[in-house]
Amino acid sequence: MKKIKRNIVITLAVLSLGISTAFIDSYFEVSKNLDIFINLFKEVNIRYVDPTKPGELMKTAIDGMLKSLDPYTVYIPESKIEDYRFMTTGQYGGIGSLISRRDNYIIVSEPYEGYPAQKAGLLAGDVILEVNGVSAEGKSTE
Repeated sequence: MKKIKRNIVITLAVLSLGISTAFIDSYFEVSKNLDIFINLFKEVNIRYVDPTKPGELMKTAIDGMLKSLDPYTVYIPESKIEDYRFMTTGQYGGIGSLISRRDNYIIVSEPYEGYPAQKAGLLAGDVILEVNGVSAEGKSTE
């Protein structure tokens, strides 16, 4: 009985060592590749002959990385997360309306049924002049 317990303990120890070694190797590879990417990104932004746009470079890098996986893995930037959350869960963090820009103004396109915009009486075509006392003229719809 003692021999069986000892063999089980030894087997578990060897398996644990193998799993932890695989994890360390994987972590090292990720860490090393991130280090290479960060250094390259810095060098391009500092030394490239023409001015660069770091945000666009990063988006292109992310898109390229995810494109190599499958067509369903995508990155959703923070600026689009509200739209995504609404499409996938029905949860909404804004006034509850589609909005658009016309000239320099934000226009209510379609208030959603049961959401704050509709409850406040906003109608399609209404112009949003200010938000919390701050003029909305010239502001982005993002």
